[in-house]
Amino acid sequence: MCALFLLAAAPTGALWITTLPDGADVWLDGMYVGRSPLLIDALSTGAHKLTLTRTGWTPQDLAATVAAGQTVTTAVVLRHETPLMAGGGTIAVHGLHPAAVTVDGVSMPLPKDGVLAVPAGSHELAFVAAQGRVTRSVTVYPQTRTDVILSPDEGEVRSAVIAPADDYLPAGSYRVDGAQITARFGGHEVVARLGTTEVRVDGRVTSYDAAPTVINGRLYLPIDLLVLLNPSTAKK
Repeated sequence: MCALFLLAAAPTGALWITTLPDGADVWLDGMYVGRSPLLIDALSTGAHKLTLTRTGWTPQDLAATVAAGQTVTTAVVLRHETPLMAGGGTIAVHGLHPAAVTVDGVSMPLPKDGVLAVPAGSHELAFVAAQGRVTRSVTVYPQTRTDVILSPDEGEVRSAVIAPADDYLPAGSYRVDGAQITARFGGHEVVARLGTTEVRVDGRVTSYDAAPTVINGRLYLPIDLLVLLNPSTAKK
């Protein structure tokens, strides 16, 4: 009499890893497995260690637990290293001419043309005008101008800042066709046009103080719009 024993295959699961921005190198349990966005399947169930690295961004270590027959999603927002970048850029102030400007707590005179030369990286700005005071977190890129628009609103001063869309939104979530821009992310749908401050958000028209533009081949959108689409990137 012969006994036949069948060995069941060990249960496995999968990991789906996304990062903002994408293109991060992914290490699983000390082994390099590719770049985000990345699907890793046929993984043994239980705890695994992930390490995410990208040049110019702070490496992150995190744990992920794989369940049998399931795909576990891991989404990570990467943080800029400090200093963010080498070199310098400029901040151009439009609209109002504030009486006082501070950058990272240091008072700076504002030239007549409204353009400040600052190191590349993230900065905390404060503007004081007759209508009031406003603060902003602004990222400046090497050899690139970041535009800040100040405008009075009901006795107070407001500011508008444009920022690179690819710093806030993953690849494939937006596109530019001629002058028209469409974006779908975070449960929102946006239709806009280059050079126009009116933007259609979820079917309703909203007016921003800054218009979408393209700088050095990159799409820039009003930062308030970008934070609406992806609240996890808000610095304030």
